[in-house]
Amino acid sequence: MTLSNWPAIRREWPYALAAAVLFAFAAVLLHWPLNPLVAVVMAAAVWGFSLLLRRHQDLTGVDGRDLAIAGVLVAAALAVRLASPIYLDFLQGHVGVTGTVSAPTGVHRTPTHDVLGVGAWGLGYPFNTSGCTQAPVGPHNTERQTCGFVFDEVYFPVDALKNLKGIDYFDPEPPLTKLIIAGGISWLGFNPWGWRIMSAILGSLVIGVLYFLARRLWRRSRLFPTLAALFFSLDGLELVESRTGVIDAIAVFFVMLAFWMFLLHWHAKTAAQWRWTLYLTAVASGLGLACKADMVPGVAVMVVLLLGRWLRPRLRVRWGVGGAARWILPPAPDDPVEASRRTMVRQLHWSWHYLGALVVILFLFYASFFRYWTISHTLYVNFANPGGPTATCTGLVEKASVCRLPVAMPLSEFHIGQVDFWLPTGFNVGQTVADVEWNSLGSLSYQATLKATHPFASPFYSWPLDAHPVLFYATYNGNGVSTAGGQTVSNYAWITDMGNPAVFWLGLLALAWCLYLLVRRRDRVAGFILLAYLFDWLLLWSWPSRILFFYEYIEALPFVCLALAYLCTRLLRARMVLQLDRARLGGLSLAPVGGAVVLAVVLCFAYFYPLWTGQPISSTDFFQHIWVSGWY
Repeated sequence: MTLSNWPAIRREWPYALAAAVLFAFAAVLLHWPLNPLVAVVMAAAVWGFSLLLRRHQDLTGVDGRDLAIAGVLVAAALAVRLASPIYLDFLQGHVGVTGTVSAPTGVHRTPTHDVLGVGAWGLGYPFNTSGCTQAPVGPHNTERQTCGFVFDEVYFPVDALKNLKGIDYFDPEPPLTKLIIAGGISWLGFNPWGWRIMSAILGSLVIGVLYFLARRLWRRSRLFPTLAALFFSLDGLELVESRTGVIDAIAVFFVMLAFWMFLLHWHAKTAAQWRWTLYLTAVASGLGLACKADMVPGVAVMVVLLLGRWLRPRLRVRWGVGGAARWILPPAPDDPVEASRRTMVRQLHWSWHYLGALVVILFLFYASFFRYWTISHTLYVNFANPGGPTATCTGLVEKASVCRLPVAMPLSEFHIGQVDFWLPTGFNVGQTVADVEWNSLGSLSYQATLKATHPFASPFYSWPLDAHPVLFYATYNGNGVSTAGGQTVSNYAWITDMGNPAVFWLGLLALAWCLYLLVRRRDRVAGFILLAYLFDWLLLWSWPSRILFFYEYIEALPFVCLALAYLCTRLLRARMVLQLDRARLGGLSLAPVGGAVVLAVVLCFAYFYPLWTGQPISSTDFFQHIWVSGWY
């Protein structure tokens, strides 16, 4: 079918064009830092994406209503992330055209200032004036003391700026996240807006990806993906990470994108679908691996599931003695759909395709180091020999040594009129491979031998309990005073990546319920959620002796939200019967229980919102928010 014969295009293009023009007009009218032409292209890209999803609705399970729901969830999440802290003056009894809560000195409310009593500071507020570090922002890249960083923003945005300027630095993580942050800095400048904007965008888009993933995972209810995406968007860990210039929100976007592509591959019905979904999974996995090693558990889950699909018809386990033996894993009935899919895959030379997918993953990881190839950079390798050849850094005998890697792809600047651009004048393949190898070795040795202490470090087994989050920012003075109980008290302002207690604690019950469904009913949805959750939580973090932090749990958090959404969806449809001897009370709906869970998540988000966004609250009110000693 050609595009010209696609009815949706002929029917929708006038509306899509009008929406693109209105979006561009709004960007100009509201002074958004967005070129009108870019705004039109962005709107066209969204429409094109929706067309593709609907074109393959039999595979994706996504229709126009799903796109509308996902779009609203993403837009709402992005608005909260861009505008926070948001003040709702009507909650304080003030209803009017303008707000009454003043912004800090010198800070203009953004993006709407005061409209109907709703005010906001905005993503770019430089909370931490004492959070300073040297950054190459002066003439000829001279370093100057720059402030306004929150937590690890003293590292990642500065590294991203050095990528833009071709300055050497040591990075203990794969480079793609810093390159993405560099895009925001190139767009909006080296300021809090610039180094946080990409986290906000991708941290909002991942909510839509989670919706699509859940829709494909269990197609019986549209409520399930809606709740999963809603719970994730209302969690404090996801909110704080997507409002800060750090790398985890960016990494989790690609992790969840890879899982969604894999589910499409898993449910492929034709040979063409099987091939393109496999390579899209490889592309997303390669980008995720180039962001952070957190993609490794996701790839491991995919491998385990594919091996399980191949083994299940062949594998059976029996346990016991003689006639008392029982099937633990009984012979699997031959599902016609699965049988036809196995036949299709056997005819596709599947082993070569999976090998090709692995090559795509490794190539994208390799290509993400392209910026390193253009500069001569120092590499700190804990076991390199400083006396070895500079091009290879061989030896591996001396601890905490330095080797210098030469330029593998030199660049030269060219001019066409007023346009400057750079082109490579050479390419040393061997040296590019050495760059990737030694940067990876340096990162691994750094991570494996890191010995440090930190007051907000926490062991992996405490993360599901939301027991000891990381304090990103805190100030206990300079935020004015409040009146509480007739007394004047100081205002406190916090940004902590503490999770939403309702999501975390009720999510543990939901995961236990998924385990029950898996054991007693062999529920495949519950099995996928549990497997992905356990791998993303435990595979990388249950064994290292190095210092660990709560935010590493963010890759497992979407599966907590999926489990909780699965439980709520089932509860909203379930009925319960109580019987004692002959007395029977039947037909009790469990929908109120499911509704109470959703309400608890929403109320907890509203209650803890000040602690996630740096909104000043009175010290008396502040301590009412500290429910667990590890939070303070």
